Amino acid sequence: MAGPHTHKLTLLSGMAMLLQSCSRETELYDVIYWYLPKIFSHVSGRICLQEKNKHTVLPVFEWGKPSQTAVAPKPLKCEVLGKGLPVSSRKTSLACCAYCVPLKDKDGVIGALCVGNPQFSLSEQYRKLALITAEYLSLSVSNIRLNHQLYELTIRDPLTGLYNRRYMDEILEKEFQRARRAGTALGGIMVDLDHFKILNDTLGHDAGDQVLKTVAHTLIHATRTQDAVCRFGGEEFFILMTGGTINDYLTRAGDLNTQISALDILWQGVSVGPITVSLGVAGFPVHANTPEILVHKADQALYRAKKQGRNQVVCAQL
Repeated sequence: MAGPHTHKLTLLSGMAMLLQSCSRETELYDVIYWYLPKIFSHVSGRICLQEKNKHTVLPVFEWGKPSQTAVAPKPLKCEVLGKGLPVSSRKTSLACCAYCVPLKDKDGVIGALCVGNPQFSLSEQYRKLALITAEYLSLSVSNIRLNHQLYELTIRDPLTGLYNRRYMDEILEKEFQRARRAGTALGGIMVDLDHFKILNDTLGHDAGDQVLKTVAHTLIHATRTQDAVCRFGGEEFFILMTGGTINDYLTRAGDLNTQISALDILWQGVSVGPITVSLGVAGFPVHANTPEILVHKADQALYRAKKQGRNQVVCAQL
């Protein structure tokens, strides 16, 4: 008859197989939520991960009853994060748990698996389980993050860092489906730089690129995190807004127009001159009932803004 340790190894093997199929970190949490309390059934613990592109390490999952004094390991003080070495509370009073094991990817430490109360030593069996578990978790987290980075490269415009046309088509379809189910509205704002060809011909494409990057940065910081800002092509941008009303979209477009007009963009120490934009606004369901029609209606409104003198906001016609 298989003993407790053999059962834990069987659980560990099952967890490893499921971790390989995870494509998002939230899916990984669902797997470890079920397995880790069973693998480490008599001790508490936590998993801490470094936030992407940051040095902050935060607990992302806990099980059992962690010590009231338990804290996330500190990057500048912890040997696990600083040196990438396992740490036992038997060897240092600074340990955040009984046994702390680093989680690593090809570039270094990305987190830690913290097992047990620092006031007690952990058995050899649990230490071995922790080492194996950390390897499986490291591989899964690093693969998920690498795949995310690769995906980001396919949906980002390399010059401005905004979402590209491919992502715009994807998110439009998803948000339309969500809005139809929830009975909510969507807004589309098409933005086009006025007289951009003259600027390119006069100052050169490098100056034009600087203008595009500055305007893109302005659009990102002037919109909400739930809005999608995309480079539609050339000097055109498209903003998808969720929720709100057509009046909200028109107000946001007016604010964008004002902020961009106030920019003083320098190229080689010299101002490129006043930058203005024309904006076309359309909404679902008031103007369009498909993603394609929303974009077309916003583009038509933009064309009217250009025809009426540029540097203005125009709403789509019913």
